[in-house]
Amino acid sequence: MSKKLILESRFTNHQKTHIILTIGGLPLIVIIYSIVLGHNSTHQLITAISTIIYIVLICLAFTKKGLFKKGETLYRGLFFNKKIILCKKFDLTDKSKVSILKFRKTQKMAWFSDAKPDLGTNFISLDITLLNNKHTQKELLISLRKENKSKRTIEFLNKNFNLKEEIYSPDFR
Repeated sequence: MSKKLILESRFTNHQKTHIILTIGGLPLIVIIYSIVLGHNSTHQLITAISTIIYIVLICLAFTKKGLFKKGETLYRGLFFNKKIILCKKFDLTDKSKVSILKFRKTQKMAWFSDAKPDLGTNFISLDITLLNNKHTQKELLISLRKENKSKRTIEFLNKNFNLKEEIYSPDFR
């Protein structure tokens, strides 16, 4: 039996707009161009392929990241409409602890003006990290932006994998 924890959107609103309009604009232009040119078999094939690409890009823009348990294995997954699209398996053999590492990060914006060429937004990233007993080895599990989601993640890991939350403090002795 698998348990899922779908957490938050993979992309910000700015990134979603960029994916749909900028990257997705090319297949949309090809679709419109093919409709205007006519309906021979080549144009229909190009229209069909472009339509599929555009639909995939729109679906990609609305994916969410999360975790799930299948058997006794932990996976990080990419979800669309509560269905798993991609996943990555994590080996918990030497990992018995988990920690939330807090970082200030900046994300550059895709569009900018002459007045502010380096326009970016600052945000807090909460990285859920798997640790060994001495905290000398760490592995990033998932990065989140909301504190309540990180707490839910820790609860999920404690309940399903018996990972204990600790403050990151490596012991190199």
